[in-house]
Amino acid sequence: MTFGWAQLPETPKQETLLTGEVSHSYYFAPLLQLTHWQDRSGLMMGGKAAWMMNQKVGLGLAGYGLMSRNGIGEIEQSNNAFLQAGYGGVLLEYIPNPDRLVHFSFPLVVGMGGAAYTNNAMGRNNTGSYSYEVYDTDTFFILEPGLQAELNLARFMRLGLGFSYRFAKGVNLPVSTDKDMSAPSFSLIVKFGKF
Repeated sequence: MTFGWAQLPETPKQETLLTGEVSHSYYFAPLLQLTHWQDRSGLMMGGKAAWMMNQKVGLGLAGYGLMSRNGIGEIEQSNNAFLQAGYGGVLLEYIPNPDRLVHFSFPLVVGMGGAAYTNNAMGRNNTGSYSYEVYDTDTFFILEPGLQAELNLARFMRLGLGFSYRFAKGVNLPVSTDKDMSAPSFSLIVKFGKF
């Protein structure tokens, strides 16, 4: 009587995004963004904050507000209306090689935007007080994927230049469409944190 042992093929080890012990870090980042709203250039100011796992995968929040005067012309209530807009949401980010001096980051913002037609771009009237009349408002869905080049300046600071595209869906304003609220953006960002 003979016995034979058959060797079973090794099961391949599953690859995962996070391997080994997971390290935790964080950052917060003010930023300036040049974009378009309603076919006009717009300067936005905003910020991001994220919790990072293994310095590669981030989960956080991002938000931006339009800082420039964006006249949209004539609407039913006024012949000289202005657009005020902003958006924010959940930030997902992947950084393949964070330890390299220059590296890339792939951020994605998923959230909501809001826009309003007003009688004054920044809410300031001739008396110096901040009051304005709002003619129309709307909220809409935002999806903004991006690509960012980052430079490690110090252990706690990174400088980044980014490109992204804002997709807007569900805009329901008299003279604005999804296309008017969707546009490419160029960003300057400074990240501070524990990297």
